[in-house]
Amino acid sequence: MKSDEKLWEICMDIYREMYSRATPKADFDKLIKKGVTKKENWFMKYQLPEKTQTEIVEKHCNKHKLNKHDTRKVSVEVFLGCAPTVKEEEELKWTVV
Repeated sequence: MKSDEKLWEICMDIYREMYSRATPKADFDKLIKKGVTKKENWFMKYQLPEKTQTEIVEKHCNKHKLNKHDTRKVSVEVFLGCAPTVKEEEELKWTVV
């Protein structure tokens, strides 16, 4: 098991990657520094597909070789925390010929 401080660092790294890949893109550290993250529902302005969010969390958990318990703690923190809003995948557009 990792310490809570280490797990928090992993969560922060996950948020950094998520916001760097979100629409619109953002520098998570700059958002914190500017006080944006203190505003209510600030994360609603950013979108990222659910699949991408899950891949990012799994990548970081695997990188740090977290056990199931720690992986769950990180996942819950990220998804119930300030992860970007889930962006729906683009709908298929049909063309009538």
